[in-house]
Amino acid sequence: MLNAQSVFPFGHTRLRQRGASMIELLVALVIFAFGMLGLAGLQSRTMEFSQSSLYRSQATALTDDVLDRMRADRANAANGLWDTATTDDASSITGTNLYQVDLKDWKKQVETLLPQGKASISRSGGVLTVRIEWDDSRGRDSAQQMDTQTRL
Repeated sequence: MLNAQSVFPFGHTRLRQRGASMIELLVALVIFAFGMLGLAGLQSRTMEFSQSSLYRSQATALTDDVLDRMRADRANAANGLWDTATTDDASSITGTNLYQVDLKDWKKQVETLLPQGKASISRSGGVLTVRIEWDDSRGRDSAQQMDTQTRL
């Protein structure tokens, strides 16, 4: 007849380890789950920063656009006819002169491409300042603004 020593030569260690691999599996699943949560958070932040970067690029392109339009119409820009406040929206600009049509078109682009986009153009001496503001609550901060100063 077989005794316990002949079946389990090292004692009852095999009986004492029952369920050990199940615990290892559960620990591995918990570690994996935390890793996946970390990756999901990283992906979310990446999307937010990507959107914020897109808005900044659009604001830069819009600034270049209006400055090119003003350089093409230096006389009216020098006389301050292009000046506009951030409170003015595209619908408030009327008229059929080329600078008014261009300014209205530019303001409409700012309002369309940027969330709650607003823009202003002002002159101080010979320095021209273009300011674009937008809401970046999906990105880093709730409000962003970009100022560009140049001479015509």
